[in-house]
Amino acid sequence: MRKIFFKKIFVSLVLIAMFGVISAGCGTTAPPIIITPTTCTIRVTSQSAGVWGQAVYMDGVQQPSTILPPWGSVDILNVTVGIRHTISIISGNTFSHSEFITTVPGMNYVDFYWF
Repeated sequence: MRKIFFKKIFVSLVLIAMFGVISAGCGTTAPPIIITPTTCTIRVTSQSAGVWGQAVYMDGVQQPSTILPPWGSVDILNVTVGIRHTISIISGNTFSHSEFITTVPGMNYVDFYWF
């Protein structure tokens, strides 16, 4: 009789231990992985009828397909995030003033009001 009693206690303890391990799981959940973008877009906007250009320059390099119409805008794609960039517009042989922007993830805006 005593043997059966100890056997029942042992099986009960094993079942309780197994239930505890199953309930506890494998530990805490993994923290979410946050991916920060490394590139962004800069939207260059003309805020005047006198602000337009045949080309937009970023850091001294002409950007492809960037004709800026008066009161219009143009996007510069795949710009590195976290760096200070210099944006200029050229109309004929005349460079406009420069605007400076330190980019952040997402859309960045640069407004030109006058040459």
